[in-house]
Formats: sequence, C-alpha cells, structure tokens
Amino acid sequence: MATCRAGQNTTFPFLATVRSLVAVVVSVLAVAVVVMVIVFVNRPVEMDLQSYGYVQTQQWWWIYDNTTSVYSPAGEVPMLIIVDALNPSGRGQIQCNISIIRVIDNPNASFTEMVQFLWYQPETNVIFDLQPHSSHRYRRWVSLYRQGQYASVHYLSDRHHRSFPVMVVVETSYKRAHSEKIINKTYYCWPVTFLRSDASTPDGGKVPCKTEEELEYPVSWGSTPPAPSPPPAVAGGNGKSPPAGT
Repeated sequence: MATCRAGQNTTFPFLATVRSLVAVVVSVLAVAVVVMVIVFVNRPVEMDLQSYGYVQTQQWWWIYDNTTSVYSPAGEVPMLIIVDALNPSGRGQIQCNISIIRVIDNPNASFTEMVQFLWYQPETNVIFDLQPHSSHRYRRWVSLYRQGQYASVHYLSDRHHRSFPVMVVVETSYKRAHSEKIINKTYYCWPVTFLRSDASTPDGGKVPCKTEEELEYPVSWGSTPPAPSPPPAVAGGNGKSPPAGT
C-alpha cells in the first residue's frame, strides 16, 4: 500500500509538469505565429520590371548622301518603347506609377560614361493597378523631335548607323493598395538593342531590369553634345542606304 501511495503521490506532480511544458510550447508557437504574421504584413511590397529586348524604329534615324558619303539626321523618327511591370509576390494589389523613361547609349563600354539621348515623361504619368501574380504592359511610340531633343537625333546619326545596345532606365513609384507608404525605385534594363525593325526581325524577348541595390556596377550618364550647325545643302542627295560595308 505504501508503494502504491508513493506512486500515486508522484503521478500528480509529473502531470502538472507535462501540462506546464505543453502550455509553454503552445505559448511559444502562438508568439511565433503572431511574429510571422506581423513580419508578413509589414514586409514591403515588391514590383519587378522587364523591358522588351528592343527599342524599335521603323526607319533609319539617318539619311545617307551617296554623292558626299555623308550621314545626316533624318526627320522625325518615332521609336517604340515597351516595358512590363509585374507583381510576383501575390501579397495583394499594388498601385504603380511610371514617371520617367530614359534611353541611354554606352559608347565607351563604360557604365559611368554613358550618354542619354532620350528623356521621356509619360503623359500625366502612367498609373495602373497590379493584381497578385499579374503584369501590366506599357507600350508607347515616342519621337525625339516631338520631345524637343534635336541634339539626340544628330548624335545618333553621327555615331550609330546600325543597331547598338542601350540601357533603358525606368523611374517608378508604387505602394500596396489602401496604404499611404510610397516606394520610389529606379530600374535599369541592360542590354536592350536599339534597332530598325521590319517583318523579318525576330522576337526580342524580355530583359530583366535591376534596381540600384541589385546592380553590380555604378551607373552614371551625361547629355548628348549640342547639335552642330546644319551643313550647306548639297544637290544630288538621294537618301539611299550606303553600299554594303560602309
């Protein structure tokens, strides 16, 4: 009987200890869940950006004079810019705004000596909503002449007579729906090809864009040089392409 009573006497403290341990574990798990929810809710929303593989024109940005073998700027040359904004996280709707788009040449193979030849502010900004796991495409024809960037046309006709790589820079702001916290980010898309396209041009694909924090190199650029005075008119110019290899 004494042994039985001794066993019974030690059972209740053991059960109390087990209950205490269970209560502690449940409390720890509850706190962990609350912390995870807080972190998830307060984690900043993310937006990804992609550029189409080309900035396209449908005509050359220069005129070639067969008589003088001289390139001169073409008239108005519209170029097509396409970028895709994505909401990959699925953490809710994002309200987005594209404020400025730049197209930048890299003539010296140096990301700190680049030349901006297009600075474009979309009409009244571009504001759109991104549902979870969705995307939005911005597609716009832009003319350097209409933007008043005449020096850029001279720069292109003087330096580039074939396709060449450019960096597309997109300045954006976005926020979670029903939130007042706005995130400003600039995206750098490289390399994108500037070219004259036609029916035989293959699909350009998509070029992922990086934020400044994701870039592995510093980036800076300047403006195009001032446009030179126009040369005197020369009779005989026919505007045809130069011979192959020119």
